[in-house]
Parts: sequence; structure tokens; C-alpha cells
Amino acid sequence: MSKSRALHYGAKKKPDYARRQSYRFSRRALLVGGAQAGLFGLLGWRLHQLQIKDASDYRLLSDENRLMVQLVAPSRGSIRDRTGALLAEDKENLRLLVLPAFCKSLPETLDRLSRIVPISRATRDRVKRAAVRQSGYYPVLVAEGLTWRQFALLNVLAPQIPGLQTDRSAYRKYYHARPMAHLVGYVGMAGKGEVDLDPVMRLPGFRAGPVGRERTFDEELRGTPGTQKFEVDSRGRVVRELGATPSTPGKDLVLSIDHHLQTMAQERLKEHRVASVVVLDVETGGILALASTPTFDPNDVVFKVDPKAWARIARAQDQPLQNRAIRGQYPPGSTFKVVTALAGLHAGVIDARETMRCPGVYRLGRARFRCWKAHGGGINVHQAIKQSCDVYFYETAKRMGIDHLAAVARHLGMGRVYDCGLPGQKQGIIPDVAWKRAHLMEPWYGGETVIAGIGQGFVSSTPLQLAVMARGSPPAAPYCRSSSCLRTTPDPEWPLLQLDPGHLEIVRRGMIGVVNEPGGTARRSALEIPDVLMAGKTGTSQVVNARNEHKLSPYERETHALFVAYAPADKPRYAAACVVEHGGGGSRAAAPIVKDVMTEALLRDAAKRPVFAAASTGTGSGRIAVVEDGG
Repeated sequence: MSKSRALHYGAKKKPDYARRQSYRFSRRALLVGGAQAGLFGLLGWRLHQLQIKDASDYRLLSDENRLMVQLVAPSRGSIRDRTGALLAEDKENLRLLVLPAFCKSLPETLDRLSRIVPISRATRDRVKRAAVRQSGYYPVLVAEGLTWRQFALLNVLAPQIPGLQTDRSAYRKYYHARPMAHLVGYVGMAGKGEVDLDPVMRLPGFRAGPVGRERTFDEELRGTPGTQKFEVDSRGRVVRELGATPSTPGKDLVLSIDHHLQTMAQERLKEHRVASVVVLDVETGGILALASTPTFDPNDVVFKVDPKAWARIARAQDQPLQNRAIRGQYPPGSTFKVVTALAGLHAGVIDARETMRCPGVYRLGRARFRCWKAHGGGINVHQAIKQSCDVYFYETAKRMGIDHLAAVARHLGMGRVYDCGLPGQKQGIIPDVAWKRAHLMEPWYGGETVIAGIGQGFVSSTPLQLAVMARGSPPAAPYCRSSSCLRTTPDPEWPLLQLDPGHLEIVRRGMIGVVNEPGGTARRSALEIPDVLMAGKTGTSQVVNARNEHKLSPYERETHALFVAYAPADKPRYAAACVVEHGGGGSRAAAPIVKDVMTEALLRDAAKRPVFAAASTGTGSGRIAVVEDGG
């Protein structure tokens, strides 16, 4: 092809190529333009969503980043006894804290502070760990319980020590501390589960009630926390304070306890290694005294706690942290014979006129059950209660059977936990055929009925249950909080029976004979108040068997001593029960204690005096009003 012809074709082809290139460019421009329009549309929609549609939500998030709200712990309500005497209250606590974020060097800050306030190595380690775990702008407690001189000096030097912060909070102070320790309880640092449930638990030094009334009424005593609002910068530093809401103090609590009687009872128990005593108001069920030894001082475990001292208390051989009056489970021994007698009369298997011969031993098949003494001759129900004849009650229990005996025992308040504001109660055991089959997968044997009739075998109870049993047929469960918890109607869950008043009178006359008639097992513990008689029943329960007796110390081989009583005998006002672990005979160890405590109760007659109660002010201000006890 010639050059001119090639040029001719080239010139002819060029317009087609340009058209194709122009078409491709227009299509790309359209695609890019569409993508840009879509992108800008998406961006505009997102901006509309952020700035208009969801503006309120993001404004709240912005405020959360800009604002910091801190909780202010409320002061805890006080606890008083029925007379208004203080048992526990909050006292001013001067504290030293540090803000790690503002410390140039946390160890150096602690060194400078230690020249004013002693700081142990353990405290230093704790502060350093807390500074690592949480925000540096959150205060860490260094020391509390400062003197006014230390507090003033720290405030003067605050501008010169970066990160130093002081404040005034509260600590718990207990009065009549050792006698009231098991009843009132104490406060302590919240556990991990509690911290997760309530943010106020995270406050430095905040304490809640883990035991006693401090635990039962913790929410009422705790009050409502206040708040402080601050404006902070992007690094969390406080710019200014924006306002505060005051906290609401907790409500005051008034107990049914009489601290004079409680202190006297606790003092009376000191001669024994492990013992407990309970005193009830017969008419209302109010708990007037509930003492247990050994005990402890709650002031030693709630404020500036010495770990070594706490370890000594927690690991002590006789467990002083245990409240034996509600947690000690003992075979009731012969005190249970009043239940057996009443159950036998109710079942019709015995009556007041029948006499049984007591040869000193009871035979059931090949088994032999001994009586504690060889009575000889005939003995009726009155003499059996007065002299505590085992053979009489062996036969009575065998005649009626275990199920009827268990029903009457539960009617008298045994084998149950009471809803009375006393946490940690043990239920005890009132066995029957169904109980043994359910728990041991075994049938019930006749010999077990026989020994249950004298309060041995599977039968166990707490001192509180024994005191309730001593009241007789109870209209309601006992209570520990005054005025607001008085019960005037029967507990709907209480297993009530229709007991014949004549049968109750037969048993009561027997209990009067125990203390006031010649031959009674507690004759030496009769009251010395003119014209006032006490009715009671001694008990001695075996706690070891021949197989392991050689492994035990002489103290551990001794039997438990028990005594239950009420007075005055003609018109009961107070009921009491005492258990002395390994105390020997009930007449020797337990009955004298009840005699002294009952004498104090009758002479003081606290149950008939007006009861103080916290006024309903709605502010927890701690004002006290006088109300009449519902009894």
C-alpha cells in the first residue's frame, strides 16, 4: 500500500477512535459522579442521623465524658436497746486519701505522708495495687482514724504534696460491746458479690453488715447515698464542682433487748468456757436477753483492724464468733420430758392418776435403757417430772409413738427457724418416721422412740428453741425488734394443736415441783424473792459414747447441762433457757445461772416498762419517741 493511501486510511480511522475514547470517558465520569453522589448522600444521611435524629443520645454520652458523678456515703442509722441506750452509732472518721493521677511519684508521695501518719508496708502495697487496678483520678484510702493534729497538718501541707486529699467520713462505734456482740453484729467491707450489686459499696472505706442485726436490717440502716457532680477535662481532671445532692441517713433501729439484763447474763456466763442463755417475754415473745460465751469486742474487727488480732479471734478454739444461743444444737436431754409428758397426756396414753414402777432400768426386747437413779415403787407424771424419772418417759414415748411426740414438739416451737431478725439460726432436729426415711433412708425403730422420749438420740435443739418451748403453747414466734415487729396474731405457719388446758396445768405443776418441792432436781435454785415461784426443768444430755471416750479430754467427756424455766409460776411473764457445754449436771451448772438471770428480770421487770422507738421523721435524724410495748 502506498504512503498516501495509508495516510488516507489513517485519517479516516481517527474519528472512530476518538468517539470510542469519548464514550469511555463519559461512562467513567458517570460512574464516578454517581459514586460520589452516593457517598456524599450517605455522609449527609449519617450527619443527619448523628446531629439531628440521635442528637439527644450523643448529648448524654458527651455529658458523661464531660461530667463526673461521685457517690457520697450516707451515715448509718444507730441501734438502741428497748430503753433507748445506744448500742451502735456512727462516729466522725478523719481520713487520708491519695489521687494517684496527681502524684508525680506515688512512692515519693507516700514517703512524705509517712512523716505525718504512720504507713505500714502492707498499706503501701495495698495503695499501689489499687492505683494500678482503677482510674488514677479515683481516690485511694491510705489511713483513717487520724487525730485532729494530723488532720490539720495534712490540710496545711496539701498544696505542697501533689495527690494528697483528706475527708471526713464515719466509722462504727459499739457500746456494751462484748455482751451485745452476737446480737448486734458488726460491719465490714463488702464482698465481691455485694460490690457488683450496689455501686455505693465501691466507696473507699464503705462498710455493710455481714452478721447480726447489722445484717438483718442493713438496707434500712444504710440509708441513701448522695452525689457530687464535677466537670472534668478530656484526661479526667476536675475543672469545677457543679453541685451536690445530700445523702439521706439510715433509719434508727430499736431492739427488744434490755442491755442491763443482757450484760448481767453475759457476766453470769463468764465462769464457764462455752455457754448461752436466752430470756423471753412470755406475753409478747420479745427477746430480752440472748447471751453467748465466749464472745468478742466488735470494735476490734470493724475499724483499723489488726490482721493478727482478727486471725486470733477467727481461729480461736472455742469459736467466739459463733452465737451459741441460736446456732448451738444440743440434745435437749431431760428438759424434753415436759414435751413427752404433754404429748402423752394429749394422746391419752397416760393420765395424772396412773403410776408406773421404776426399777432403775427399762427393757425393750434385748435392749436395756437405764434410769439416772433407782427410784423404786410407783411414780406418777408429777413425780416423774419433778424427779426426772427416765423409765416413766421411756414407757410414755413407746405408748404414743414418735410421730405424735414430734407433732407436739413442733407445736411448742422446736425444730424450726424463727422469722425474728436473727440470721444464722440452726433448725435443730425433731425426728419422726418420715424424717429418718428422707434423711437416712432407713426405717424407724422402737428403741429410737424410747430414747427420743428423754431428749436423746436424733433430737436436737437450740437454746432459743428451748426458751420458746418453756413459754408453753406460743401464740407467735419470738421477735428481736421492738414496736414495729410486735406480733399480736398467731404465726400462720406455726403447727398449732388443740391442747387441753388441764394437761398444761399438770405439766406446769410438775415443773413447779422441780424447783420448789423437796426431791425436785433444781430445789437449790428456787427464787429468793418473797411470794414468787419459778417453774423449771433440768436437763443433762450425753454427748459422747464409749467407743471414742478415751480419745477425749476430761472436759470433753462431761455432759451438757441444761435448764428451762418460767416465772412467776402462777402468771408467767418471763421464760428462760440455759445451756452449758460440758457443764455436767443441769441442776449444778445451768439452773443457778437461770435463777440469777430470772431474779434480775423480775426485779427490773423491763417487759412492763415503756419502750423507746425511733420517731418516724423520714429523715433518719435519729430522734427518739416513746411508745408502749404491745405486750
